[in-house]
Amino acid sequence: MRSALLVLGVLLAGGVLWWLCSGDDIAPPTNPSTGSSNANVARPEDPTPASGGDVRREGPTTPIAKSTDPTGDPTASTPSTPNAAPANVVLQVRDLAARTPVAAFRWRWQNSLTTLRGEGTAGRAELTLPEHAVGQLLVEADGLQPWLRDGIGAPPAPSPTTVLDVFLAPAVAAAGITLHVRDLALAPIANVRVDAFRIHDDNRQLAWQLGNAMWARRAMAADGRYPLSTLAPGEYGIRVVATDADGELLPLLPYVHTFVLTGDNGFIEDVPLEAGALLALDLRDAAGQPFDPVRHGVATLSLRLPGGPAVQRKWIVRQHGVEAGTIDVVPGVGLVMLAEAIAGGQYNLEVFVGGQPRVNKPVFLRPGQKHEERVDVP
Repeated sequence: MRSALLVLGVLLAGGVLWWLCSGDDIAPPTNPSTGSSNANVARPEDPTPASGGDVRREGPTTPIAKSTDPTGDPTASTPSTPNAAPANVVLQVRDLAARTPVAAFRWRWQNSLTTLRGEGTAGRAELTLPEHAVGQLLVEADGLQPWLRDGIGAPPAPSPTTVLDVFLAPAVAAAGITLHVRDLALAPIANVRVDAFRIHDDNRQLAWQLGNAMWARRAMAADGRYPLSTLAPGEYGIRVVATDADGELLPLLPYVHTFVLTGDNGFIEDVPLEAGALLALDLRDAAGQPFDPVRHGVATLSLRLPGGPAVQRKWIVRQHGVEAGTIDVVPGVGLVMLAEAIAGGQYNLEVFVGGQPRVNKPVFLRPGQKHEERVDVP
């Protein structure tokens, strides 16, 4: 009996000792810095440890941002896009007769520094205009007379958004201007550029066609028939020049005419364009390099008939797709071209730099041709 009890006591003592020695294999110790009970256990996003190694992190892990998607989709994320400038002018455009919003319309705001364009639908458009600037606003829609106003600008911050109510009157079917453009051989001119100018007391007696156009548009018509865009009642100057399919001028004289529109009258004009001459000047300095008015001084040009009066002319320079134009002044570096064809014949060309005469030479221009003259400016 005593032997049996002794054997039982030995077995119980061995079991207790085995339990005390094997406890670390049941649960790993708690990480004292995080309180987590499985900090050293590799997760699916952790790198697979090498055989026999430990998984260590070089620093604290970056928490994954929670989704703000209202659907609760944990994979969705909210894109971060820069905030666009808020609109500061709102157009509400209605048909004057029907008093209903205009389904689709176009707008253009411009001043001497910039031009902005856009479209509106359902009678509404939001515009973001430059602060502290005013310009001319044009609103157009098919079948309706355009709306044109000067002095339109953004309200000064932090004023509320300006709301403009615009009413477009119906266009009269027979009103407007239609041009039939041809050469003297009765062949239709298939490509033209039309410039429209607003005529008022300040420019009526001047060379208004050399100023800034209200709009300029290229058009193509195989039969040479060009109905112009609807114009609101008023007095307008129209200038038409012939171009090729790429918009380059052809050596044909421009058509320049004024019209008075009342809203219910119209014009159908026969426009014959006779042959003219185009002139481009390759100006070079004393070193044979293209003449730079910034380096050498303001250069003015005079092109007139020998002994005839001075005539203002517009000259243009194109660089990198941008066109600059000035009246009787070299606009920049490059080929200096007349903005429109002139009658052929003998002319006298003068170049002044800083008000001092530098060049005086005869130039003969043949009608129906483009001419390029190299002019050395000492």
